[in-house]
Amino acid sequence: MDVGQSIQAGNWIALFTYMGFSFFAGYVIGFATRTFLKFVFFLSGAVLILLFLLQYNDLIHVKWDAFESIYNSLIGWISPHLGGLKNFITANLSSAAMAGLGLFWGFRRKS
Repeated sequence: MDVGQSIQAGNWIALFTYMGFSFFAGYVIGFATRTFLKFVFFLSGAVLILLFLLQYNDLIHVKWDAFESIYNSLIGWISPHLGGLKNFITANLSSAAMAGLGLFWGFRRKS
């Protein structure tokens, strides 16, 4: 029985064995990243809406330049680390193409 027939029969282990560890690792990273980003975007949006409403009703005064400086320093800190992550993934996984496919598959939106 080939891999295609095994998958149609419901044997998903055959798919992961065929794709390899790099696909599985990419899938897990993509799924975790998607879940984390959904949570962070929801929380950030809720906080920003609350700040906008409080400022609109003159209950507080928000210093937006302080937010901008924190954001810029965060982006400045993250940028070099993302390059290191990319180098780590491409150097240590056996198949960067399969890892990329797994990352895409794990990050994609489910219907």
